[in-house]
Amino acid sequence: MSYATRADIETIYGARFLETLMPVDVDTDVAVARAITAAQAVIDPYLRKRYVLPITVPPPPILQQCAIDIACWQLAPAADRMSEEIKERYKMRLAFLQDVAKGNAEIVELTPVPGSGGDGSAVSGGGSFFSAEPRRWSGELE
Repeated sequence: MSYATRADIETIYGARFLETLMPVDVDTDVAVARAITAAQAVIDPYLRKRYVLPITVPPPPILQQCAIDIACWQLAPAADRMSEEIKERYKMRLAFLQDVAKGNAEIVELTPVPGSGGDGSAVSGGGSFFSAEPRRWSGELE
């Protein structure tokens, strides 16, 4: 399932915005579809650490916005088309995805990977899963 569509981008930023990102000799439909696919390829490695993929429900709004802003960054590679606003949105979305991968942020609408910490279980940095029985003694040593 795609995280965003051309219509999603146009709903937020307008059709004119897309036109300003690309040269006139580029097929906008093809370019936008490729940029959205590339955005998903950027997003998935961050999500894979904590959530079950592929996502089978409609993408949550924050995930859709990440895909849109990363796709717009993909569409504006030329220096004369890349604005500071596009760069900042891209950086902000990557920072959020990094926080998701580290467990500092979560996307509650997605299904956590068992043992990833998103389901309330403990996580270690090395990919190992540890658990322990509750303490059974009072702590007094003889």
